[in-house]
Amino acid sequence: MAANQLLLNACYGSFDFFFNPTTTALNPRPWSAHVWVFEILEFEAKFLKASVLLKSYTTQICRNLNKEKVGIDSLVTRINRWIEEDGSHNTGIATICGIGGIGKTTIAKVVFNQNIQRFEGYSFLSDVRETTQERNGLVRLQRQLISDILKGKANKIHSADDGILKINEAVCCRRVLIVLDDVDDLENITKIIGMRISFFPGSKIILTSRRRHLLSGPFITQMFDLKESSSYGDLSKVFEVKELAFNESLQLFNWYAFGHNSITESFMEYASNIVNYCAGLPLALQVLGSSLSGKSMSVWKSALEKLEAIPDSKIQKILRVSYDSLQDDHDKNLFLDIACLFIGKDRDYTATILDGCDFYTTVGIENLIGRSLLIINEKNKLMMHQMVRDMGKEIIRQESPDPGKRSRLWDKDAFDVIREKIGSKTIKSLTVDLQGLLENKSKRTTPGLHFAKHSKNLFVMSNEVDIETEAFAKMQRLKLLQLDYVKLKGDFKDFPKGLIWLRWHGFPLQSLPTDFDIKRLVVLDMRNSNLKHFWKDTECLPNLKILNLNHSHGLLKTPNFLGLPSLEKLMLKDCIKLTEVDESIGELKVLTFLSLKGCKNLMKLPRTIGLLLSLEVLSLSGCSRLDDIPRELQNMKSLRVLNLNETAICQSKSWISWLSLKRSKELGFFWASLPCSLAKLSLESCKLSSDVMPNDFSSLPSLKFLNLSKNPIHSLPKSISSLTKLNELRLTSCSELQLIPKIPIFSPFTGVYVSSSPLTHVLSSWQCLMSWKRCYIFGCEKLAEVEGVFKLEPIENFEVEQIKNLFNIVSIDSNKVQLFNYLTDIKVVTTPQVVHECGITSTFILGSEVPIWFEHRTKGPRIAFSLPTPSHPGEKISCFKFCIVFSLDSDQIFEFQPSLSILNETKDIRQRYFSNFIGIPETKNNTMSWLIHWPTMGLHLEGGDFVSCTVSILISMLENLVLHVNQKTTSDMNMTFHTIFQAMNL
Repeated sequence: MAANQLLLNACYGSFDFFFNPTTTALNPRPWSAHVWVFEILEFEAKFLKASVLLKSYTTQICRNLNKEKVGIDSLVTRINRWIEEDGSHNTGIATICGIGGIGKTTIAKVVFNQNIQRFEGYSFLSDVRETTQERNGLVRLQRQLISDILKGKANKIHSADDGILKINEAVCCRRVLIVLDDVDDLENITKIIGMRISFFPGSKIILTSRRRHLLSGPFITQMFDLKESSSYGDLSKVFEVKELAFNESLQLFNWYAFGHNSITESFMEYASNIVNYCAGLPLALQVLGSSLSGKSMSVWKSALEKLEAIPDSKIQKILRVSYDSLQDDHDKNLFLDIACLFIGKDRDYTATILDGCDFYTTVGIENLIGRSLLIINEKNKLMMHQMVRDMGKEIIRQESPDPGKRSRLWDKDAFDVIREKIGSKTIKSLTVDLQGLLENKSKRTTPGLHFAKHSKNLFVMSNEVDIETEAFAKMQRLKLLQLDYVKLKGDFKDFPKGLIWLRWHGFPLQSLPTDFDIKRLVVLDMRNSNLKHFWKDTECLPNLKILNLNHSHGLLKTPNFLGLPSLEKLMLKDCIKLTEVDESIGELKVLTFLSLKGCKNLMKLPRTIGLLLSLEVLSLSGCSRLDDIPRELQNMKSLRVLNLNETAICQSKSWISWLSLKRSKELGFFWASLPCSLAKLSLESCKLSSDVMPNDFSSLPSLKFLNLSKNPIHSLPKSISSLTKLNELRLTSCSELQLIPKIPIFSPFTGVYVSSSPLTHVLSSWQCLMSWKRCYIFGCEKLAEVEGVFKLEPIENFEVEQIKNLFNIVSIDSNKVQLFNYLTDIKVVTTPQVVHECGITSTFILGSEVPIWFEHRTKGPRIAFSLPTPSHPGEKISCFKFCIVFSLDSDQIFEFQPSLSILNETKDIRQRYFSNFIGIPETKNNTMSWLIHWPTMGLHLEGGDFVSCTVSILISMLENLVLHVNQKTTSDMNMTFHTIFQAMNL
C-alpha cells in the first residue's frame, strides 16, 4: 500500500484521515479520490476486506489520472509555480483560456486538488455560465461558495446581494482558493462575488474561459479596490491551453478507445486518421475514442467516412457555445466568412476584402481572437482549429438541405450548384478549385483527415468541364467568388455585379470580356491566367486595391492604370513575355507594393515610376534584361525595399559611361539614383565588382539590410562604415572576396553572412565582432585571420627557438593535419598551424609523444595545485604551458568548442579559453596533441595560491584524454612543479 498511498498523497491526499480512530467528522474535498473510496468502504466493509477494495479502486483512480493528465503537466506546473512563487501575501487572479473542449476544466481541477492544502478555504464552482442562466442558479452558486469556504457552515442566503455580502465576510478573514469554471462574461463574476472585494492576502482566484482577454485593467482595479495609479499587471495572469501534440493525442485516444496506452497494429491507421482529425482537441479524442471503444474494424471504417461528411454532434455542441456567445450578427457573419474562405490567408489581405463587404474587420477579428475562435500566427496568417472551422461550415450546412439555398458554398457543393444551375439569391460566397477537385485533394490549411481510401465523395469529371455563365444569374447577392481553373461559356451581362473579391486562377480568356461588370471589385486575383491584354481600352475600377496577375506567361503589356486610382498592390511576378510597363503607372498615387520579379524580357522602366511617392516595396529580381533604372527613382521618398537581384544594371550605358570617365570619388549613376529612404537593398548576382562600389554610402543613411552575394567583389570599400544603421550584411558565394574591412560598432548591427568565398582576412575589432549577434563565415577555406578573434600562421614561419619558447618542444613534424574551424564550419588538411587567439598561442600536431620538459603525465581533465614560494624576490609566473593528448573519431560532428580554464581559487579569479579550432586525427587510432602557451596576466598569481586547471572537449567517443602542465617563471625557464591528476575514463 505504500506505493499507492504515495501516489494519492501526490495527487489527491492521504487515506490516513479515514483510518484514524479519533476522526469524528468528514470534510470532503471536491474531486478527491478518498471521498468516494471512503463511502464505498463504509458501505461494503462487511463484504470485502478494505485492502482489496483499496487496491481495486486505487487502480481505477490511477487509470483516470493517467487519462486526465496526458499533455497537461507542463501547464499545471506553470500554474502551480504562479500560486507558490506569488507568495502567501499576494492576492492574484488567473485565467485559463482556450477553445471549447481543449481541457481548461480538467487543468483547473488538477491545479485545484494539488493546492487546496495551501489554503484555509477553497471552492470549485462548475459550469458558471450555464448555472447563472438557470432559475435561482446565481444564489445556488453563492450558497455553494460560502458552504465550501466555511466547511459546511453556510447561512441562508435570501438574495444575490445578500450572498455577495456573506461571501465578502467569508473571504476577508481567511486565505482562499476559488475556481470559477466556464466564465464567458465579467458579469458572471460580479453577480457572484461582487466588486471591491477585500480578499485576505494570499488568496487566489482562477477562471476558466474561452475568452483570452476576459479580464481588463479597469475591472481588476475595481475588483481588488486598487488605486487608479496602481499596477494590476502582477495581479493578473493568463494561461492559454494549447492543442495536444500528435503523440499525446494518440495516447489520450488510446486510453478512451482501448482502456490503456497502447494500440493493436490493425487499428493503427484508423486511429492515426482520427487523431489527425481531432487536431489535438481532448474533447474530440474523448468523444470519438469512447464511441469506438470495443467496436469492430468495419465500424471504425464507417465512422471515419461519416466524420468526413458530418461532424460529431456532441463535439459541435460544445464548440458552438463560443459562436453563439458572439455579441452580434456582424461578428457571427465575419466568423463564417473566415471559416469558409480565408483560413491560411494573410490578415491584412483578408481585411482589405472584408472591409469592402461592409465589415468592421479589424475589431471583428479581435473579438474572434478573444473568444478563442481565431488565431493569428507568426506569419500574420489567419488560423483556426480545424474542428472550429468545421463547426462554422456545419452551421452553413444546417441553413438548408438544399445547397443552392445556403449562404456560402465551397468545394463539391459549390461545383454541383453551378453545374446544375440551382443557385439562388441567398448565396453570398462561392468557391471552386476545379483543379483541386479533379485531383481529389483536400484543401485543409490545418492537419486533417486523409480519407482517399474510404471517401464516398469521389466523382469523375472531365478536364474540359465548361460551366455556363447563366448558372450565376440568380446569385445577385454574391460578393465573394473563387473560380480556379473553371471555364465559363456565355456572356456576362447577367453575371453578379456586386463582386468584391474575384479569384480566378487559370483565367482562360486572353482579355477581360467587355460586358463583365466588375466595377465594385476590391481584389482581383488572376494568377496563372491566359491573359495577353488586360483590357482593350481604359476601364474604371475605382475600388480596386489589389491586382494579382502573377505567372500570366502570355501577358504582353500591363493595363492602362488611369482607371485604378485606389490600387495599393500590383503583382506581375513571372510574366515572362512582358516587355514594358505602361507610363500611366505614375498615376497610382497610393501604390505601396510593386512586384515585377522574374519578368525576364522587361528591358526598361518608365520614368514616371518616380511619381510613385507612396511606393514602399519594389521587386525587380530576375529581370535579367533590365540594364537601367530611371534617375527619378531617387524621388521615391517612401521606398524602403528594393530588390535588384539578377538584373543587368552593371551593364547599363549610363554606368559604363560613368566608369569610362573614372569618376571614382563620386557615387556613380546607379548609386545616385537610389532614394535615401531605402532600408533594404538586395543586389545579388548583379556582376558587381569592387570598382563600381561607391566610396561614399552617405546617401543611404537608413539602410539596414545589404545583400551583395554572388558578385565578383574582392573587397568591400571603407565607405561601408558610413552605414550606421546597417543590421545585416550578406556576402555569400562572392567568388573573389578576400577582405572585409573594419566595420565600426553600431548597436543595431546583428549579422554578417559570408560563405563559399576565398576570403582570407576579416579586419574587425574583437569588440565589433562580439557586438554582431550573428556572424556566419561558412565555407571560407582560405580564411586565415579575423582581426581580434584569431590568426593562423604556418608553423614553418617560426624559428626553432620560438617554437621551443612557446611549446617546450624542439621541433614539430611537418606532416599535415586536419583542422576544423568552428567559425567557418570547415575542415581543411594543412601543415601544422600556430593559432593566435585572445593572447593565447596554440597548435595541434599528430602523435602522443610528450616532450621531456613535461614531467608529470597522467589521465584526467583536471589538475589542482599550490604555487611554490618564489626562490627570488620579484619572481612571478609568466605563463602556463599545456600539452593535451586526445583521440577521437575523424567523422565526429563537432558541436562544442574545446575549452581550457584556469582558476586561481585563492583569489577567486577565473580565465577561460574557447578555441575556434580543433585538430582531428586521420583515423580513429591516431592521437592528437594540443599544445598551448598561456600568459598568466590577470590571474594575479603569487606563491602559495591554490590553482586548478580544467580541459573540456565535449565530443562523443572522446578517449585517452591526458593533461600535462608546465609553468614558466620570469627567472627560471625550465622550472616544473609536481602535479597529481585524477584518472578519468571517457
